[in-house]
Amino acid sequence: MTAILLLAGAGVHFGAAKATAPAGETGAAPITAQPSPSSAAETLTEGAPAAPSAKGESARGTDDLDGTSHDDAAGKDSATPAPAAPSTPPTTASGVGTGSAAAPAPAANPAPASRPAAVSPPPASTSATGVPAGTALKRHDGDLVIRTPGTVIDGLDIRGFVRVEAPNVTIRNSIIRGRDTTGDAILIYAGTGKSAGLVVHDTELVAQFPSHRVNGVYGYGFTLTRVAIHNVIDSVHIFGNDVVIQKSWLHDNLHYANDPGWNGGPSHDDSIQIQKGSNIVITGNVISGAYNAALQITQDQGTVSQVSFTSNLVSGGGCTINVAEKGKGAIKGLTISNNIFGGSRFGCSALIPPTTTATMSGNTKSDGTVVRVDRRAQ
Repeated sequence: MTAILLLAGAGVHFGAAKATAPAGETGAAPITAQPSPSSAAETLTEGAPAAPSAKGESARGTDDLDGTSHDDAAGKDSATPAPAAPSTPPTTASGVGTGSAAAPAPAANPAPASRPAAVSPPPASTSATGVPAGTALKRHDGDLVIRTPGTVIDGLDIRGFVRVEAPNVTIRNSIIRGRDTTGDAILIYAGTGKSAGLVVHDTELVAQFPSHRVNGVYGYGFTLTRVAIHNVIDSVHIFGNDVVIQKSWLHDNLHYANDPGWNGGPSHDDSIQIQKGSNIVITGNVISGAYNAALQITQDQGTVSQVSFTSNLVSGGGCTINVAEKGKGAIKGLTISNNIFGGSRFGCSALIPPTTTATMSGNTKSDGTVVRVDRRAQ
């Protein structure tokens, strides 16, 4: 059982100068701050980011958050049984965001032979993500549940999971590493419907205990700016409206050749997956390292519309962008423009159903070849 902190004091600011790191390892007393919030500890079932708050919500957020019919680039569907320990170690990366403290390094393993090389990112695009150089971080052991509107988390090294259940929360200049877990887990969960206006910037998300069950950001109503996310399965998983991902670095997803979450087949790791929602802007990012897709649009939970994918340096996946309608009709308002595409496993930049009209302009390949768009119903 692990202690979690209930943040309950309007406008509480946890900063490097005000937060005091607890002594000891995971499960230590919650952090204290000035001014001190009214807070209490409660217990949490091992493995879940927080107790479910709505009927049908799992530790991943909803009944089917990872998509029991999650399309891969070959157009196949797979069921998701209860996961067990992976039989094959994950593909991992050693890089962390600029200015971060080093996370415990997992054993190095070679990437699958079919994984394409990432586009070389411009140095300025990635060095400006994560915790700014020279930032002093205070360690916090345990999970955080944020329930006070306007809370600011600043300058923390969080060895646990974060769950946001209040509007207008800011997380900045911090690292979120998670903890050891035997259940499905999300480094930042913002899917309760209570966290509109969440802003995360100049922050790094990296799983210190790599697992096929650990993911990056889940939810909706948030903005990510200069955020580095790596060492997780899905970097960002969207199932609602009003999301902005900008100037961020999503890279080096975990990938298992034999993932028990996919019937022992390969992991379906995505950089960004959208299961439902509207008003979604993805711009100015460096995105690479996913096996399934850099941008995966399914409509498993509802319709998707008004998605803008612009000015990104992007590679990876079977097809780098993979769009599925899932019998819910065409995706309306899909714009893909001014992106630079690197390699993909199947050599295609985008797979889009013929009934979805995508506005595409200004896209180029990093090697000078033609941007390949495949059309197939799925």
